[in-house]
Amino acid sequence: MSSLGAKVIGLGYNTLDHVCVVDHFTPLGGKARVRSYRTQPGGQVPTALVALQRWGVATVYVGPFGSDEGAAAQRASLESEGVDLSQSWTCDGCGTDQSFITVDSVTGERSIQWYRDERMNLSPERVAKLDLSGVRALLSEADDGAAAVELARRARASGVRVVLDADNRCDGFDDLLGSTDIAIVPSDFTGSDLGSAGLDVLLRELVAGGPSVAVVTLGPQGALALSGGELLRQDAYPVRAVDTTSAGDVFHAAFLFGDLVGLKVVDSLRFAAAAGALACERAGGRDSIPSLQDVRELSRCVW
Repeated sequence: MSSLGAKVIGLGYNTLDHVCVVDHFTPLGGKARVRSYRTQPGGQVPTALVALQRWGVATVYVGPFGSDEGAAAQRASLESEGVDLSQSWTCDGCGTDQSFITVDSVTGERSIQWYRDERMNLSPERVAKLDLSGVRALLSEADDGAAAVELARRARASGVRVVLDADNRCDGFDDLLGSTDIAIVPSDFTGSDLGSAGLDVLLRELVAGGPSVAVVTLGPQGALALSGGELLRQDAYPVRAVDTTSAGDVFHAAFLFGDLVGLKVVDSLRFAAAAGALACERAGGRDSIPSLQDVRELSRCVW
């Protein structure tokens, strides 16, 4: 049950994850036995919303569902967590998004391939009249730039905090960045791994585009943030990684949570790093979401 007194809407896609655990990644042309296999509900924004919901934040999912059995399972999963689906819709004749995730059993690292029916793509018209009353924050993916820009602009105009979860530079990215308060990207955001100097440049470019805070996640190396001209580094918490599938989604949820409860940026970064690390200790996308108490104890954040 939500108790924080905040409402977050999330724009993005839900997916059906097919997770294969192997002893090690194989090169092209190679073969490997799958040690375990499972299917589970997933998606970056939906998983982050589930985390926030469990931590006491009221959440609303904005995005499409297919019309197959996978979509019914996705709906049931989110509804069981208390996520509001009143702003979602069904794409008739479309199948659920599919993600194929291979997890290295030794390191917990994973690779992902995914498929989406293009008829499921988000459009500006779908979000143009979305009800933003009572909303404190928007968590948005950047896959469909035009829709993300439309909603971010409307949210900003309504005084809603905008948090961007961007894997790459979508069409209209500069406009989207201009309506963003907090931008969170991975270290390979530009298409290749960057050294420390390159990451500093990336952070400054992001902040110059509009956000007051920019964050780069570095996996086992932790995270970097830029806020108020100050570069902040957060080392990763030492854990035995079993599955890193949901680490990024949980990190985004936790950073947003820290912002909602009024933590300083440096403390939100620490809180998010702790949450992401704990999510690596268990297998599964949403089964691995840590409790709020465990994150507070590891991060030692107080509010």
